[in-house]
Amino acid sequence: MEGHGFYTAHSQAQQAFGELAMGWLEQATAEVGLPQGGLPFVIADLGAAGGGSSLEPMRRALAARADEGPALVVHTDIPSNDFSALFELLQTSPASYLGAPGVFALAAGRSFYERLFPDGYLSLGWSSIAVHWLSRLDTPIPDHIYSTFAVGDIRRGLQQQSARDWNAFLDNRAAELRPSGRLVIVGGANTDDGLSGAEGLMDFANTSLRALVTHGVIRDAEYRRMTIPTWNRTEAEFIEPFRSGEMAGRLTLLRHELRSLSDPYFAEYQSSGDLDRYTADVVGFFRAAFDQSLWAALDSDRDAAARESIQRAFGAQLGGVVAADPEQAACSWRVVILDIAR
Repeated sequence: MEGHGFYTAHSQAQQAFGELAMGWLEQATAEVGLPQGGLPFVIADLGAAGGGSSLEPMRRALAARADEGPALVVHTDIPSNDFSALFELLQTSPASYLGAPGVFALAAGRSFYERLFPDGYLSLGWSSIAVHWLSRLDTPIPDHIYSTFAVGDIRRGLQQQSARDWNAFLDNRAAELRPSGRLVIVGGANTDDGLSGAEGLMDFANTSLRALVTHGVIRDAEYRRMTIPTWNRTEAEFIEPFRSGEMAGRLTLLRHELRSLSDPYFAEYQSSGDLDRYTADVVGFFRAAFDQSLWAALDSDRDAAARESIQRAFGAQLGGVVAADPEQAACSWRVVILDIAR
């Protein structure tokens, strides 16, 4: 994710997806039993990024608690996450939850596919638009950057890695949640036809990268290594560990639902007619969410100035393609919402 607050400033879509599950989050929080043994009410924000999509769900979860005792919010993400931007936002944003009495915030720089907390420590876990990221990528997708366009053994490998990651995520949360604890997940999803709703934008991005290769801005070998390491699970893939009995006696899937959301940037464009603003919004969204995954494939001899130049060239190329066909760039993302009990 792009740091220094850039992700937060360009995460309108992610925030809108999280809003779809707020009612479930509040209801689940109210049904969690009171902490025992002097523990505070501990909430894990799993995949916090810059915190822009975390403030509102954490505020509403804290308000929905059945008690008024102390509460601890732990924002987690991978070690390279910009935690400085997250804590600056917590300290300065009018929407921050830290003004509430007895509420504390910490961070954990560790992947949520690993253990994060002691046994029976968590009251509540929340994760929104994060579990589609893979813990590892063994082989790049030939001739494209996005998993929807993978075929054959490459596609099966991505799907298998996604299944391993999802099982690891659930296994770890099953140990960390205390009895009566809850887990509410908003996960990036595919429909049964294997489509996430972002294929148009991702194809535009891939076309833009190919153009940069043609123009000598990016080396062909660099492009061949570029893949966004994600897999959007189908609803069946999300519920498989519960259907197969792997979670029996550990976690219970109380409810789940596949939902979709129209592109907020395209909706604003349809209302305003401001093509320049729409193009800037789409390019900013893509940069914030995915650019760092692409530029990790650049050769080691690319210094900071060269990387910045490549980033600018890509933004300009992508912006031109989006402006030429605004509707094709619009994303109709799908998500699966899950309410899980310990």
